[in-house]
Amino acid sequence: MNNFINLCVNENSKIYKKTSTWIFLIILVFSVFACLEINYLIKQNNLVKEELKTNQRFARLEWKNINASIDYLEKSENVDEFELEKLKIEREYYEYAMEHEILLDSAMENNYYQYHIIKELMNLNITLLDDSLEDSTRINLNSDISSLTNMINENQYEQYIDYEINKINRNYEENRISKEEKNLLLSIKSLERKFEIGKYNDDAFRWKYTCMQKILEAKTELLNNTQIPEKERKALNNTIQIETYRLENNESVNDGLNNIANYKDSYLYLVELISILMIALFFIIISGTMIANEIADGTIKQTLMTPNKRWKILLAKITVLIINLIIITLVLSLLSQLIGNLFYKDSQFGKYLYVSNGNLHPMNGFVYSIVRFLSRDIEIIIYLLLTIMIALIANEPIIPVCLSLFLYFGNSIFMNFLNKIIQMEWIKYIPFNNFDVTSRLFSNTVNMPQTLFNYKENILVNSITFDFSICVTLLCIILITIITFLTFRKKAI
Repeated sequence: MNNFINLCVNENSKIYKKTSTWIFLIILVFSVFACLEINYLIKQNNLVKEELKTNQRFARLEWKNINASIDYLEKSENVDEFELEKLKIEREYYEYAMEHEILLDSAMENNYYQYHIIKELMNLNITLLDDSLEDSTRINLNSDISSLTNMINENQYEQYIDYEINKINRNYEENRISKEEKNLLLSIKSLERKFEIGKYNDDAFRWKYTCMQKILEAKTELLNNTQIPEKERKALNNTIQIETYRLENNESVNDGLNNIANYKDSYLYLVELISILMIALFFIIISGTMIANEIADGTIKQTLMTPNKRWKILLAKITVLIINLIIITLVLSLLSQLIGNLFYKDSQFGKYLYVSNGNLHPMNGFVYSIVRFLSRDIEIIIYLLLTIMIALIANEPIIPVCLSLFLYFGNSIFMNFLNKIIQMEWIKYIPFNNFDVTSRLFSNTVNMPQTLFNYKENILVNSITFDFSICVTLLCIILITIITFLTFRKKAI
């Protein structure tokens, strides 16, 4: 045992005697602060977007386009009267919105209730252009227009929710929706009222709308698909439970870097995105050069001449690499949380929510960050071992390092392309589809690869569970390790 410890100490000293190791550590610390600056730039960019929306820049551009279209139609010989009147209605409401500072921008993201009132008023007035409407229908439309106009003038959020509820009930009475659909939509409106979703036109509250949409989608899937497998049914119910908890406990959540409610969490996301990749780069390079260079310059012969067996020498090298990988990742996680607490004092690190045996459990943000960062090491260990194995076979470091780096950084792109074109059961058994253990372990949150690459293109790959993923990953680690030790034992040095 003492001999093995001495081997580990010797291998560790070799790593830290290299200038490149200290350069890497300095760059890694710098990257943590660089992520702080990137996060600041993202925040400033979002503030600029908010300012542009507040200044109605895009709404004014649209208003000018509408005016240009109206001028063109009025000068045309064959005027489409319906289209002309429709554009005039749109212009009227754009002018109203700009005058009353109601934002009409970000149509795909805007959940502000006054935005929806303006859109509803446009549609109702355009519907009135139809001369074939019955008098009773026309009366109802005018009544709705009057009510909505009063709501927007008086800033009546509660009354707008009542209007939406009445519309749902009316659709049910007219047999446009089923009783189950009515109850579902009413439950969503109840959430909207309770948590004031859409009441404020502020990006900081948009996460609530995202939570509500996830609940709606999950409940709709459960309602419409009666033959849904039990596993998927359980996952959908878990989603409903988790998103409801977020709303009830005001647990804001970021949607990648596109929809940021908590800049402390987005900072940690950036550290994971950038610094973990740098750690992978360093350890793949050092694992490829560690043995190959010693074989090339003959220094490994001195180690082999000691009483230590070959397997023990190789095990010491691998152990030192893995221990250093874990320590550096742990320090990185702690350092990034310390910096996050210093620069974002008004925010809290988001909890990770998961459901076990039907009960919801929140994981402390501090613990979640550490476990998440450490789980990224599992994939790095695979490529670390793969690099050592290829280096022993190739007798030189360049090919194994380049190949491992290509596989680590490029496999997501290649597998994403392959997963899109192949929709067969065996695709989930490909090892590269299982190495991202973190995404399966923390499946209830946005993960880095899911942001960079859309894994949801393949339902089979997206259904891979953590248990399956970790089994395939561990099997690959065992196989690579066995091949590596057998190669080193039989290698003529």
